Formats: sequence, C-alpha cells, structure tokens
Amino acid sequence: MINPPQNLRGAVNAPITIKALNDGRVTIDGQSVNHPVRLRRNDYLVLEGFNAHHSKGSVVELSRSSHNIIRRVGAWDAADGNTNIFGIHGGSHNLLEDVAGWGIARAVFSTSQGGNNTTFRRAWGRWGGSHVVGGKNVFQLAYNAYNVLCENCIGQFSGERMKENYVLMDYYGKPWTGKGAGTYTDYKMDQPGQIFHATTQRGDSCSRTRLLGSLAYVLSADRFQGVATVLVSHLDCITIQDTVAVFQEGYSNNKRTFHLGSLKAGGAKNLVANRITGIGEGSWIHSDWKQTTIPQGSNLSAVPDPWTTTTGANLCFRYENGVRTTNPLWPWPMNQRIMDAMRESGHAAVDVTKTIELMLGPIPAQCKMTSRSAPFPTDETSSR
Repeated sequence: MINPPQNLRGAVNAPITIKALNDGRVTIDGQSVNHPVRLRRNDYLVLEGFNAHHSKGSVVELSRSSHNIIRRVGAWDAADGNTNIFGIHGGSHNLLEDVAGWGIARAVFSTSQGGNNTTFRRAWGRWGGSHVVGGKNVFQLAYNAYNVLCENCIGQFSGERMKENYVLMDYYGKPWTGKGAGTYTDYKMDQPGQIFHATTQRGDSCSRTRLLGSLAYVLSADRFQGVATVLVSHLDCITIQDTVAVFQEGYSNNKRTFHLGSLKAGGAKNLVANRITGIGEGSWIHSDWKQTTIPQGSNLSAVPDPWTTTTGANLCFRYENGVRTTNPLWPWPMNQRIMDAMRESGHAAVDVTKTIELMLGPIPAQCKMTSRSAPFPTDETSSR
C-alpha cells in the first residue's frame, strides 16, 4: 500500500517520488480491506507507473494533500459506497495525468469538497456500477471545487457492473431509508448521473471549470440512464471547448448529448461553449451560454469531421495547461496499459483508440504521434 505518514512532504524542487521500475508491472491490491493509495496531508509527491484496485474505500485518495502528481496509473473497483476510483478532496494543485479508472464506485474521477485547482489530463474512465444512494458520474468536476481543468479526458458510462435486482444501500452497509429507498429492478439506478458533471457550489457560483478537447461516449449496449452525457447546472464561469458527446448508432434511450444549464435564476455571465459537437438525439443549451460553432447531428455523417474540422470539436491534438498544442493526441497514450490492466482485472480489454475510431472514423496521420517524435510518455516510449 502507498499510505505515507500524515504531514510527510517533499518540496517543489525535490518531490518524493514513488515510481514503478517497469511501467505497469506493479499492482497494489487492497483486497477490499486496505486503501491501495491514500495521501493524507501529504504534499509534493509523484506516484507513477503502477496499477491499484479493490479498496476498502476509494482506490486512489488524496485528502487535504496538495501539489501531487499521479501519472500513468490504472485503477479499478472501489468499495461499493460513497467512493471514487480517483478522489481529490480538501487539497489543491494536484495533477492526474495519463490515468485510467473503471469498475465499482459512485464516481470514477471526483474532485470535490475543496479539491481546488485540480487538473485531469489525458484521463480515461468507464463507470461500471454503484448500488448506494447518491449521484453517479464518470467525471465529477465542480462539486464545491474551483478552478478544475479537464483536458483530453474521455469517459464512458457503461453500467456493466450493475446488479439486475438489488436493495439500495446507505454508506454504512445498511438499506437506505430516505427518498428513493427500496428495491431496484432491471438494472435501474438511484440518481443516475452523467459522464461529465458540473453542478452545485456551496459558496461562490463562479466555478472556473474548463472542459477541453474531451469526449463523452455511450455504446449501444451501455446502461446509461442520466439526463445527458455532459451536464452543467446552477453554475457560472465554465468553458467547454473542442468537446464531443456521442451516442453509438443503435442506442435507443433518447438521451441528450449536452444539457448545459445556467444559474438557478439565470443571469450567468461567463458560460462559454465553443466548438462542441453532439452526435445523437439532440442537446439543450441555456441562452446564457456564449455559443460558437455547435454542430449537432443524429450520426457521424451529419457533423463536421472531428479530426480535421475548424467548425466543430477537433480531437486531433493535445491540450496542455489549457492551451491546444500542435502535438498529436493519438494513439491514446495509455492504450496498451489499459488493455493489459483490464485483462488483469477480469474484464475484456478495451482498446481506447480503436473504440474511438469505431464511433468517429479513422484517425488521420496528422493526429498520430510517432515514438520518435513523442514529447511525452506513451506506451511505446515508457520503459516496459
């Protein structure tokens, strides 16, 4: 387990580094009785190159910890409670880069309750299931948290781990007795959520959240039950740019691609939707949003090419620190790592790159990074 003593800290120019000698060849199994990765009041740590799973709580948990980097980590299966695969709470300026999460949890990636100035960069998540009360999401971006940046993030809401029939539970292993209590059938969910979700601030409603160069997708067999793949409500100061929401052809539950609301009483001043593309049944965007080039179509042929367009979302290039670069994004940097770890977790392997090509068409050469030119770690350039 990675569970350093509280108040253990590195320094800005001398972080404490815990790194697998061979990328992806180290696995931390919490066996459902331990926390695989738990930082509490720990600053300036770098954790890199391993897998973690089966926690008694959240799998990778940062609590009141700041200025940490989690890089090239695959994680799955939190406890079936009020948990996350990756959870950041009460700390600031943490970076999660080239990470992947899937399986059981209320949220795969969550920065909330003071998890300010968090950056998710090149993160892939697939929500699998949760049988407790409360909302369910792949990326929880603005729940009492500010200045969150999600760049080149990909999310899928599959629900493949949902039980067909179950009693809704509380967070302490007992049947829930409040609103929504009872037995759920036919894989139904209490408070089914979204892939990208930003809502509710206890204080200032100006969340300063950015979702850039990202993709929300639902496959035809997925059990998605939320309102929309991307949902914003009761907030101001949000930018969504170069982001695609897509339902695979054959999905038939009539859900929205984007549902972008405003403050409860309206009147938001800094909501920006620029170059976002929806492929599916439709979207709804409040008039407070400043909208620029927002194509929506029922299938891929009805919208601009997401690899080459200048009039819709373009997913060809990497974002870094909120700026779109000229560095190609593809193939997905953790592609092989994800496939290997999913097999290790007992799931069928997901080839992220091929899955995206299945829905959005072949990725052209100008969007692909070669091992010689890669300025950042990829499966091809990392030590094996």
